[in-house]
Amino acid sequence: MKPVDAVVERPVVFFHVMKCAGSSVREGLTMGLAGYRDGPEVFELDGNAAKTAAGGTVSGDLAFRDVLLPYVVATQHPAVVLGHFRYRDYHAPLMEAAHLTTVLRDPVERLVSLHAYRRHQPGVVLPVSRDLREQIASKQWNHEGHRYVSTFCGRDDLDPYSEEAIATAVANLRRFAVVGSVERLDDFAARVSALVGAPIAFPVLNTRPALAVTETDPEFMAVMRDLCAADIAVYEQVTGFAS
Repeated sequence: MKPVDAVVERPVVFFHVMKCAGSSVREGLTMGLAGYRDGPEVFELDGNAAKTAAGGTVSGDLAFRDVLLPYVVATQHPAVVLGHFRYRDYHAPLMEAAHLTTVLRDPVERLVSLHAYRRHQPGVVLPVSRDLREQIASKQWNHEGHRYVSTFCGRDDLDPYSEEAIATAVANLRRFAVVGSVERLDDFAARVSALVGAPIAFPVLNTRPALAVTETDPEFMAVMRDLCAADIAVYEQVTGFAS
């Protein structure tokens, strides 16, 4: 399919946090800015290939993705860049070279959705076999409670639970061209459309019930909110929504 007529002077980079409407945003951005889902104007990170290229280690994978992002923007000049990337301090020049965007979701809802996905979706990476309460009690998902902070604070040497890390993540996100919320994808679409001068719409894809397993259990909800306290602080300050 021929790309759309809109001239994309700077690529739109979408930092995809898992279970934050990534499928919907991917479809809307690629079709709206390139006119096709896969093609030369679209760069989407291949997670499996990135892990292989980085030698199979988590730290190596993260570092590889971190340096790959500015390289792709500088050399390939795509209309859209998408993937599970992190924002690091040395990405600051990208603020001028590209339109940095992301979508956030109520952190507790995101965690519930992530559990449902990894427990019930066949063929997923890092599947889980425990129910949600058991998974949280195991402490193996503690890092998911500060996913926003770790992704956007820009540094690897900060305690993700610290006020400094939270404040830095908020400050970085406020410098993004557009930060949307799952709760208001229509607003995110309108703001991106105004930014690039092309109509962007996001279809509703891969929806899952969010809080059915927790909303009737106030004690467990309190546990979840405590786990996600750092991300809740980021979410509320950046989106203006109360978690």
